[in-house]
Amino acid sequence: MAACDDRPNLVERVIFKLGEPKNQARLLQAAWKISLLMMVFGIILMVKTVSPDFM
Repeated sequence: MAACDDRPNLVERVIFKLGEPKNQARLLQAAWKISLLMMVFGIILMVKTVSPDFM
């Protein structure tokens, strides 16, 4: 059975959708928030390790 080349498959459509500037901005915003949250948890973990009775 031959594949039809005139219609993109699901993976290609998702990649095209993620390539749109609006969606790239959303992904960047989510990645920035996740990294900020990880940094805050890391600082809390370091402070708790250095002085356990601080908080």
